[in-house]
Amino acid sequence: MMKSFKGKTSSALMVSSLLLMSLGLSACGGASAPAVSGTAAVKPTATAPVEKPEDLYEKAKKEGKVVVYSTSGRANDVKKSFEAKYPGITVEVFKIKSNDMLDKLTREQDAGLYNADVIITKEVSGAVEEEMVKPGRIYKYLPDDIAQHVEEPFRTQSPGYANYVEMRSLYYNTEAYAKPPITNWWDLTTPEWKGKVYTADPLSSPAFMDLFTAMAINSDDMKKAYKDKFGKEIELTGTENAGYEFIKRLMGNGLIVLKGSGDVLEAIGKAGTKSPAVGIAVSGDMSTVEEEGLKVAPMFDVLPKASVPDAGYLYMVNKAPHENAGKLLMRWMMGEADGKGEGLVPFNQLGAWVPRTDVKTVNAFPFEKLNMWAYDSQAFYKNSTKVRDFWIKLK
Repeated sequence: MMKSFKGKTSSALMVSSLLLMSLGLSACGGASAPAVSGTAAVKPTATAPVEKPEDLYEKAKKEGKVVVYSTSGRANDVKKSFEAKYPGITVEVFKIKSNDMLDKLTREQDAGLYNADVIITKEVSGAVEEEMVKPGRIYKYLPDDIAQHVEEPFRTQSPGYANYVEMRSLYYNTEAYAKPPITNWWDLTTPEWKGKVYTADPLSSPAFMDLFTAMAINSDDMKKAYKDKFGKEIELTGTENAGYEFIKRLMGNGLIVLKGSGDVLEAIGKAGTKSPAVGIAVSGDMSTVEEEGLKVAPMFDVLPKASVPDAGYLYMVNKAPHENAGKLLMRWMMGEADGKGEGLVPFNQLGAWVPRTDVKTVNAFPFEKLNMWAYDSQAFYKNSTKVRDFWIKLK
């Protein structure tokens, strides 16, 4: 159990990925390692009393609908199953990017308008917690009967409940390599990997920039990983710490920046190309990988950490006009008390992990073995702009 980090399928590829990732795990000795490290900045959050679905439904029918602002298209899949389960309640979904959602909610509430009931959002460099949760614009809703099955930190230590967790991590071509070719992030700064590393543009994606910000925040880990790789202490070249030094050396080693995660996976994973390159992409794109027949697999066992959590949080909105319908929908998306509710299905997908102990993942790696840094919202909020500016200066 984690303690501290704050469709269509091809059976052949699933088996292959499982074997490859299992080999990578045993090779790097990560099977029994703690899942994450770091100090969570969020104060413990109490869970909510149990409100029975049938009682919520009776009240929700009088409200008639529930309004959702969502960064994820999964909300539309939930809409279909929820409306079938609870006739008389309409789900209105507005798909909005995270930054735009924060702006929209802030403007509406400042004007005394309360339109949304539920939001589904990724963290935005700490801004969701700092600018929305702490001022009370949105709040965590996690009933006790569901909370007892939830992994930490999402049960009591996080500002919201994460219905699914993705990550930005390294991928390689399985036709070019029989096993993961990278075991340490610093490998990518060596001559062997010059011009052979792709990433989606961090300047266009806060989640990709969060990965590099995590390295700067956890610079001691990056410093130790450097020594593990090269057998000597790191010498900084005008940078603040080992995290910034890694970014500088990676970019200086011919890093190739593409528009998005899908572009990265396509560049390294076309069947028959046996591409020698590796790329940083989002785990949630694994379903697309299978559909398009790309020959790629993730590298989850990389020193010092594979990534930082990119969680999809569920929040109730303050002064929600359809509060009971909102809570009923939240329970539905969480999978209800037994974890078997149909509303959870769109979230339990390849490349996305549900942080519940009673829900079986479809991924080769279980949630508790994902080796990630803690997501300290305060630290990200404080440092993300500085890391972004550093990146821009290096371009």
